[in-house]
Amino acid sequence: MALFGKGGGAGGGLKSGFRDMKWGDQPRKDMEVLDDHGDEKFCRLANDDLTWSGAPLEKVIYLYWENRLSDAYIEIGPSAADRVLKDLMDGWGRPVQPNKFIEDYVWHNKATGPEATEALFSRNPSTRGATLTISSSYIKTKKALAKGKR
Repeated sequence: MALFGKGGGAGGGLKSGFRDMKWGDQPRKDMEVLDDHGDEKFCRLANDDLTWSGAPLEKVIYLYWENRLSDAYIEIGPSAADRVLKDLMDGWGRPVQPNKFIEDYVWHNKATGPEATEALFSRNPSTRGATLTISSSYIKTKKALAKGKR
């Protein structure tokens, strides 16, 4: 089951993972490690589909914490940002906008535990491009707790 389908898209609501990967999955064998910081690895797929519902994406980076998928970072160019944001609102519903003067939009799914997911769409006011970060709320909490114990 593709969580966002091939080529992304927000149809079906905010799911627990990104595309065909679920939170907590191990890195795929065809991934390239871009940066390795011990507990955290930043990876990319050489043949990744760089589209979101047909809108072009600039980059998709996968973050693994303790070798488990925890986040997907998506860079969106100015020409596609409005289209992606509209798709997110159509598929995931109305987001929370913490500050009405800043184009940051936040979604949370209703799941708890390992299925809990959050997303942040943040527009750069200078370039009008955007980033979309989709994260495991569960792993994010585990990371914070682990940092507190060190």
